[in-house]
Amino acid sequence: MESIACDSVSASLSPLCGLAAAGVQTFGSSSAVEAMRKSLSPSPSDSLTPARVFGVPLDEVQQRGQPGQEVPLLVRHIVEYIEEHGRLDLEGLFLVNGNAERVEWLRQRYDSGEEVDLEKEADLASAVSLLRLFLQELPEPIIPAGMQSHILQLYQDYSSEEELARNMKYFLQQLPQVNYSLLRFLCRFLSSVASLQEESWSVGALAAVFGPDIFHLDTDVEDLKEQESVSRILAELLENQEEFFDSEDDDITELLDDEKLEACEELPQDGEGEEGPPSASESPQHSNTQVTPSS
Repeated sequence: MESIACDSVSASLSPLCGLAAAGVQTFGSSSAVEAMRKSLSPSPSDSLTPARVFGVPLDEVQQRGQPGQEVPLLVRHIVEYIEEHGRLDLEGLFLVNGNAERVEWLRQRYDSGEEVDLEKEADLASAVSLLRLFLQELPEPIIPAGMQSHILQLYQDYSSEEELARNMKYFLQQLPQVNYSLLRFLCRFLSSVASLQEESWSVGALAAVFGPDIFHLDTDVEDLKEQESVSRILAELLENQEEFFDSEDDDITELLDDEKLEACEELPQDGEGEEGPPSASESPQHSNTQVTPSS
């Protein structure tokens, strides 16, 4: 497994800086995100809409008319649209805002449960903005805050690539099934973009763009160090997604009950690695083979 060089991720932040210097408002900038969120903030009546998908926990999105769909249909629709119609070689594809009015209109359509034809009703910029807005407005990030510190520490302290891979896969398996499936889906999509358009979109560049969306980080200048750490972790996931994630054919399709979800939140603390992973009845399983953490 190839490791991601620190300077490559730092360099991948340059497209954002370049566009900002040219006067282009990027979707990753804090002012742009705040403006978009304010313009698209749901009204009290919106919160009562049964079909609402924005700002709703992933497990509730699944329950609201999408049973059996481990990846939200909105995400699948947008990714399929980008893959079919996207100019993936465009440097600013994932950076430049879509039209705010169009994004708001599309959001309201999805939240009202209407069928949306992105080919007729959207453009690439608005579709990408909609995807990133969905990720940013999840009440809890795809990788929950309680797990992020463990993964950051793991990435800082590993002594070998084999140890990193084994422990990373173990921690990813502790995610709730819906989170795991969405993260895997996004990583495979972004990894595919990087493999098809290496000159325009490297793994590091894509990780720099989507890292704050997946981890829910602020994008202010003072948080640049944390952004780089998150970008390196996401770049590692993209670079080695086939190794870190199980194939979809191996998934357990039934959602875990509340008792199992509560058990999986108790991650091993420092010095507890020697005791081995939780038993099969205490931990979510995303494949037929559970990985134990390295000590």
